[in-house]
Amino acid sequence: MNKLYTIALIVTIVLCFTVSTTASPVEYGKQLTNLRTAVDELESRLERIRSETQAERVSLLTQKGDLEIMLSKERVRQKTLRRLRAKQLAEQRKSDSWSAQLMQPALDAAERLRVLIRTSLPLKRKQRLDAVDEIVDDLKGPMPDPEVALSRLWQLLEDELKLTAESGLQRQVVEVRGKRLLVEVVHLGMGVLYFKTEDDKYGWAVSNEDGQHTFEILSDERRVEAVERLFEALRKQIRKGYFQLPLPALLQKEVTDED
Repeated sequence: MNKLYTIALIVTIVLCFTVSTTASPVEYGKQLTNLRTAVDELESRLERIRSETQAERVSLLTQKGDLEIMLSKERVRQKTLRRLRAKQLAEQRKSDSWSAQLMQPALDAAERLRVLIRTSLPLKRKQRLDAVDEIVDDLKGPMPDPEVALSRLWQLLEDELKLTAESGLQRQVVEVRGKRLLVEVVHLGMGVLYFKTEDDKYGWAVSNEDGQHTFEILSDERRVEAVERLFEALRKQIRKGYFQLPLPALLQKEVTDED
């Protein structure tokens, strides 16, 4: 581009000089003035083009430097990502191996806890068993996590231990003489459970040889009165005092002795 304008400038001067050799002095002077003006314009344009070319060159060099920096950062980032990916895969393989080793112990622990609940006092038994079954379902699902499962099982076991130290009055559904009834129940730890029906009949949960429980209505007046006093005390938030209560275990012992 610069060479083109230089050639144009030389051609313009030559043409003006050729014309000026046949002109009068006045015309010659005008031609020189026009020539000088044309030369100045061409020099100004040439200088502007040089400046623009230089600026463009500087801009391109700057962009090149920026691109080189970006490329270098991208290479570092890719290298870092590959290293992190390799580390993640190694940790994942280690975790999968550890999870596989914990899977069976977790399932065994869940089954032992289910047996414990099935043979313990039938207090909200279905809800307690459902909590264990939910953990087992998660273990058998598409994304099992035995460590989390064991932690949840441990929490359920702690809840079971808390029940042994608590006494309270609540409501639950029980089966009495083949009928499902919503009754009030009182449990003394996990040792004994009494219930009261809506028609004011009292009873207790009695375990058999297999550890299963049945709900039986009490017929002995002294036992009914003793259990009734217990319900009334708990309704009044009286948790301290002397209570003489019938116990299913003692009743079974009496029956055995009679046999």
